[in-house]
Amino acid sequence: MSDSPQHPGGYHQPEEPEGGYERPPTPEPGPVVRPSGRAPEPEGRQPVAAERFRRTTRARSKVIPAERSRGFWRLGTATVFYVVVIGGMADYVEPDVRILAHLAFWVMIGLGFLVALARERRHDWAPRPRWPWLAAALGGAVTAELLILALGSPTIIIAGAVLFGLGAFFLMLVG
Repeated sequence: MSDSPQHPGGYHQPEEPEGGYERPPTPEPGPVVRPSGRAPEPEGRQPVAAERFRRTTRARSKVIPAERSRGFWRLGTATVFYVVVIGGMADYVEPDVRILAHLAFWVMIGLGFLVALARERRHDWAPRPRWPWLAAALGGAVTAELLILALGSPTIIIAGAVLFGLGAFFLMLVG
């Protein structure tokens, strides 16, 4: 037995329903109309215990807000990957191919920026700094060309393999 005034205990049912639950009304004898999506039930069926606790009020629907990503780590990772790929292929392709790769990279950065801008407006987020997008587009291309002039493709390929190996090791440590 509980000393709480809310729950008197014992075997009797409370007088009024609590929390939006109540017993369903007893069906009157007569024609039963069933939805067409369900199979008809047999006539001599006994009520199931769970039917006594059918919800009478609608449950609250809570809207889960979209969360913004933290930082520009995807943009930075994509830029480093771009620099390694362009730097690694520089000795093996024509300069025109590198120019097209730079243009494709700038288009991809621009599309990513437009998607981020659209998400900010759609979810009514505060605007983020715009400079990382420009820094990634221009800095990635300039860094790739400077590394090609200073080091050459084989060194960039080896440095990229070491860099990505260290990144994979760090990711395995963290999670």
